[in-house]
Amino acid sequence: MTQPLTATEHLARLVAFPTVSTASNLDMVAAIEAAVAPFGGRCRRFPNAAGDKANLLVTFGPEVPGGVLFSGHMDVVPCAGQDWTADPWTMRHAGDRVIGRGVTDMKGFLACCLATMPAIAAAPLARPVHFAFSYDEEVGCTGVPDMAQWIGASAMRPRLAVIGEPSNMELITAHKGGMIGWAHVKGVPGHSSQPDKYVNAVMVAAELVAEITRISTDMKAGPQLDLFDPPWSTIQVNQIKGGLHGNIVAEDCAFFWEMRVVPGTDDRAVFDRFARYAADVLEPAMKRISDSAGIRFDVMARIPLLAPTDDAALVAELLALLGQTAPRGVSYGTEAGHFAAAGIPAVVCGPGDIADAHQPDESIAVAQLDACVGVLTRLVATCR
Repeated sequence: MTQPLTATEHLARLVAFPTVSTASNLDMVAAIEAAVAPFGGRCRRFPNAAGDKANLLVTFGPEVPGGVLFSGHMDVVPCAGQDWTADPWTMRHAGDRVIGRGVTDMKGFLACCLATMPAIAAAPLARPVHFAFSYDEEVGCTGVPDMAQWIGASAMRPRLAVIGEPSNMELITAHKGGMIGWAHVKGVPGHSSQPDKYVNAVMVAAELVAEITRISTDMKAGPQLDLFDPPWSTIQVNQIKGGLHGNIVAEDCAFFWEMRVVPGTDDRAVFDRFARYAADVLEPAMKRISDSAGIRFDVMARIPLLAPTDDAALVAELLALLGQTAPRGVSYGTEAGHFAAAGIPAVVCGPGDIADAHQPDESIAVAQLDACVGVLTRLVATCR
């Protein structure tokens, strides 16, 4: 066996794969399969419907219940339009940091997992260690569910899943869930001098946005959890487009909506509220003008929330391992919600700062990578 690679050496190899969500990740999957084979890793692929992407599950040790699972996504956000000072797909060193697309979000954690393989191979494992690497996290955590469900239903369901999103190696035991999508309003175009004869899609969309604003206000008086900032659920509209010309009644308008909900708020009920408003309040007047007018919703993704675990002993074990006194909650979503929904206790803990994610010249401190390898290695030791 050749000399094992360090986390930064593994990371340089992973960064070289331009695994933006619009591209295939199969070359990277094959490279990871080749890297784990000398250490006894057994691989299962979970391909997408098109066959151009796959989740990868790597298992070390016996296929029995218990053990730990380390999970992260292989896809990264695009670099186009960003002011990078060098090739984003060639990792480079800058003092005590390394720079490259995905070094923080989140190929750094994948590299740390790979750097634990010598410790895994040397350990007489009584329970398994798994790597679960996913695709399409950056477009709404849409790739991981089938793999998470398979693992949760298998005979080797782990006692813990660690999702290595950048948290500065702080323990996160809760995050908001939610739903994202587009609303499409189809109107009837005509000359703007006679608006009552037509259906103005922009005006209808504005009424629907106003209803979403009312929902947002109501959320502040709803369930709250102090772990989050803000502690209540949120909903908002972040993109809108519509109309062709200033003197033509707009035929089309579309807007992107997103919600982030805390435990105690049902995201489906929130969606049903504004969908019913569209169907019961807005569409009847539209269809009196034309049956072709209407409103359509496309739900792009749904991310399950991660509720705080009731396993106090597990949380205490992890806090002691990390040298921390209390876990945190975050308002963004991760794949941890999918693992928890599959019956696997899940937490978020990974190297790097979320503020560095998605930025030009994305970077991470080498010390964060070293700290992560140390924590993961100690978790591997619990599987002896």
